[in-house]
Amino acid sequence: MANIKAFKGIRPRKDLVEQVVAKPFDTFYTPAAKQILENNPISFLHTIEPLIDNPFQQGSREEIVFKKAKEFFDEFMEDGVLQSDPSESIYAYRTFNRGQWQQGIWCLTSIDDYLNNSLKKHELTRTEREKDLIEYLDNTGIDANPVLVTYQGSSKIKEILNQVMAASPDFDYHANDQQHQLWHIDSAQMIQELIAEFKKFEATYIADGHHRAAAAALAGTQKRKNNFKHHGREEYNFFSTIYFSFEELQIFEFQRVLKDLNGLSNSEFLAKLAENFEVILSDAAKPMHARDFKLYLDHTWYKISPKQVDTTLTEPIDLLDVSILQTQILHPILGIENPRRDPRISFVGGIVPIQDITKSIDAGESVAAFILFPTSIEELVAVSDAGSVMPPKSTWFEPKLPCGLVVHQL
Repeated sequence: MANIKAFKGIRPRKDLVEQVVAKPFDTFYTPAAKQILENNPISFLHTIEPLIDNPFQQGSREEIVFKKAKEFFDEFMEDGVLQSDPSESIYAYRTFNRGQWQQGIWCLTSIDDYLNNSLKKHELTRTEREKDLIEYLDNTGIDANPVLVTYQGSSKIKEILNQVMAASPDFDYHANDQQHQLWHIDSAQMIQELIAEFKKFEATYIADGHHRAAAAALAGTQKRKNNFKHHGREEYNFFSTIYFSFEELQIFEFQRVLKDLNGLSNSEFLAKLAENFEVILSDAAKPMHARDFKLYLDHTWYKISPKQVDTTLTEPIDLLDVSILQTQILHPILGIENPRRDPRISFVGGIVPIQDITKSIDAGESVAAFILFPTSIEELVAVSDAGSVMPPKSTWFEPKLPCGLVVHQL
């Protein structure tokens, strides 16, 4: 079952929300991130990576860095930039993103769901990344970047969301090409109905945020051991999550861009492909269905389709397009054994226009690209239920969630 909980969210003052809330950055040491911090003294980004503000702290003890992040957070609270809700709430969140509305439930999730695997995973996590996040949580108590979770959905939850969203939102603003809306739900009856509905789900699934979930679970487990008066209701037993039902989630693919053809000429490469795949000229850059790959090579588009289905493949992970591409083309023909580490391959998210990829190839920066059909939610669920791990860069999930819109304080 899914164990969710209401909480006293800490939110930006309404007139400051657009200045405070930050987009998540894959890496903070970018010109865009630095520009935000130089020009915006109340961006929530100050509480995430204070080294951008003071590069001379680099190399200092980590506790000093975390202390600086906490100081920013405390100052925002003292100055009224951030304000705590008076009562525990669950939040309804809606965004207009890439041409469609998506709505979800923002709440806390028990770390026990992660530990007992009722909250299922599909990615491996790196110990060093977990360690960084655990130290951040332990030293700042700031849980501001929610884990994106997907679930089967229910008519009752949709009914409650529709009822809540019929009223004017607490926040309604535009940022990063998205419209963001937020409502708080403090009705005890509605909260209990939502909690009861989520308990009916046998499993939920992490879409994005595996490292954040792992860090919260590990940090909470350690705090349980160190707290002789532990009772299970402490804030460290929960972490911030947004639940989007299967139908609300957008999943995009990752394209594979190749630096070379492993010593093969263009014609030799196409001949190798033709041994097990139908290779025909194509005038469309996007695949129309699974098992339909598109290849851009030498200013030309090709459609690549398996000549026959391998009936010996029964594991869900082996049936993924990304797995077929890896096991039948990238590894045996191009010698790319470990795509995570091989510098001859790069990955481009499906939200990036195809013409940007073809331009880079035409300019000689790369030699070819495989365009894939997106992994379906059914495939993701099957892999997660089987306890398998998705191949690297299998899925790009939308929406990307704002950081600092609703903060859970440990």
